[in-house]
Amino acid sequence: MNTKIKIFLVKFIIIVILFLSIIITIKDNNSIKLWLKDNVLTNNISFTKIQNKYIKYFGNIIPFNKYVGITPVFSEKLKYTDLDEYKDGVKLKVTNNYLLPSLNSGIVIFVGEKEDYGNTIIIDGEETIWYSNVNSNVKLYDEVKKGEFLGEVNGENLYLLFKKEGNVIDYKKYL
Repeated sequence: MNTKIKIFLVKFIIIVILFLSIIITIKDNNSIKLWLKDNVLTNNISFTKIQNKYIKYFGNIIPFNKYVGITPVFSEKLKYTDLDEYKDGVKLKVTNNYLLPSLNSGIVIFVGEKEDYGNTIIIDGEETIWYSNVNSNVKLYDEVKKGEFLGEVNGENLYLLFKKEGNVIDYKKYL
């Protein structure tokens, strides 16, 4: 049997055992049920953080790379000429119809219209970043990597908003 398949099966069995152990523990212990209800069901969960921790300690769940032989064509850093504070975030002046890179890796959790911001993409990663005034082909629940192409800015104004655990955070740390 192939080594990669063996590794995959071992990881799968470990996950199943952990899952069943947790379910049995939760079933028999009311204090754990209450803790889960208070901390897991009522708060937002960052699945990107969970995925990053899983990959850090266990590696990728699939033992082979799904992008074998594919190299990204677009890998950029954000470039702007001016910035001003705008509502809770920042307004960046970019070149007309600027091709926008993702500032961090994460999962797309919103694509649509936001009042006062226009077309908006929200990506949940280590922090949540709103990219507004953008035309894009990304879809809900797409996974994006840092530097990947997100879309094209409408005109010359890009609006960014940074949040962590639901609270607005200062953009200066990220720009």
